Amino acid sequence: MVSSSGLCWGLDIGGSFVKIGYLSDSEFVLEHCVPTGIGSNPESVLRESAEAILAIDPSPAAVGVGAAGLIDHERGLILFSPNLPRWAGTAVTGIINGYVNAPVILDNDCNAFASGAINSGEIPDMGLWLFITLGTGIGGTIINNGSIIYGTGSSGEFGHATVKEGGLPCSCGSSGCWELYAGRKALEWYYSRLTGTSLSPKEISHQASCGNPAAREAFKEFGRWFGIGLANLANCFAPRGFFIAGGLSASLKHFSISARREYISRCRHPWSLSMLENSPEAGARGAASMASRRC
Repeated sequence: MVSSSGLCWGLDIGGSFVKIGYLSDSEFVLEHCVPTGIGSNPESVLRESAEAILAIDPSPAAVGVGAAGLIDHERGLILFSPNLPRWAGTAVTGIINGYVNAPVILDNDCNAFASGAINSGEIPDMGLWLFITLGTGIGGTIINNGSIIYGTGSSGEFGHATVKEGGLPCSCGSSGCWELYAGRKALEWYYSRLTGTSLSPKEISHQASCGNPAAREAFKEFGRWFGIGLANLANCFAPRGFFIAGGLSASLKHFSISARREYISRCRHPWSLSMLENSPEAGARGAASMASRRC
């Protein structure tokens, strides 16, 4: 147990758990997990999360919170969350502050991850860079000289940029969104279409490593759509480069060739794509780093 010492805490609100931990001498310690789920009550989950912090640190310095979905980080609200629909409109910062009596900052989980990578030096603090998370959906962060750019409040929703006119309908209300063609379900569909069987991305990656032609073809198609989206972003932002993370990024070796081929056929910007190290606590660590910037 850590005595009260004014620590900076991080919460990563996911579809299954809230992961909770703190920064100590630049090291992150994951302390607790609180179950969530589609039917979870937001206030109960946030109360339990705050109590977990106070049980270890009665006087926290600040709390950072990362959550998937559309976030109003200035007002501390979750506007929309695809994994936790009951959380729409939840005043996260106000609820947690009421328990911990410390500054609380809420941001999109991709921005929280990026904040941690900026603080650790993994993302350079000079120049314009784009950070992308690849998983069930596609998240994005715009970073300029070490600072996250928000636009009018929620820039970086790269996954909902249209890549196919008249394409598949998306839960965001649009259609043909990038994450529908370069997200988890897309990879699973490409493989299923070729084989008639269903496998997880991890299993498809293993099959590709073993030389399975269908798995390799599925990743080739996935990479093509990923490259289309990257080219669109490069033409819009002309960044110095891209960083990626998230569950699907671990399979980069299987789709980088087709992604690069598509990218260079669609834009004149240099190909620069790097993968950041993934870990189960990366989101919570990033949220704690976000909080440390406010201390």
